[in-house]
Amino acid sequence: MDQDRILEKIKKCLEMAKSKTANANEAEIALRQARKLMDAYSLEMGDVLASMAGEAKVPAGSDGKPPAWRVQLAQVCCHSFDTHLIIRSGGWDSASFTFVGCGAAPELSGYAYQVLERQLQKARKEYLATQTRCKPKTKRARGDAFAHGWIEAVYAKVDDLAGVDDNIADAIQAYTAKHYPDLGKFEMKRRKVKAHDEVATDAGYQAGKNVQLHRAVGHQPVARLTHGV
Repeated sequence: MDQDRILEKIKKCLEMAKSKTANANEAEIALRQARKLMDAYSLEMGDVLASMAGEAKVPAGSDGKPPAWRVQLAQVCCHSFDTHLIIRSGGWDSASFTFVGCGAAPELSGYAYQVLERQLQKARKEYLATQTRCKPKTKRARGDAFAHGWIEAVYAKVDDLAGVDDNIADAIQAYTAKHYPDLGKFEMKRRKVKAHDEVATDAGYQAGKNVQLHRAVGHQPVARLTHGV
């Protein structure tokens, strides 16, 4: 019997043990069966938890180290869909974001990032078209400030929808510990905010207020992204 099938049997036993419909005797039998399988195949609870999670990888949209606003946008998607973010940059490949979570959450996080990134790039381009008579460096700084304001508005909308279930958090932690044991910290650097940048940030916040992420009843994440008033 392959390990995936064994893990599925163990998970079913654990789910039965936690079921509200199971009486004390049935719960005890289910727990004993789960432990018996784990001992027989040298599996730990970490292995079981890790099997509950998965991942989805999407391009970050930049060749080198992703700028702070891209990382911030990816983190908003994680916050909305109960996932954990892993950032890959450097080497021969373009930068990418890997979302780790349970069920469809990783794919939804990646989908949300790609959709929101396109909307943000469009709004940023339209704003920068109004910024004339400024150097390219100044224009980039204002574009970044606009992006951060836009993302802050989106974050304010999804914050009320978020909240990671303890079981999901444990599964994500076990998955990353098993598959990414040597993860380091990603250092983000943001530009210093100047007076004109604050204006750009405010403009971005107002534009970002038109973006909405929704969850279905029961806090199950759904890929419903809308843009409008």
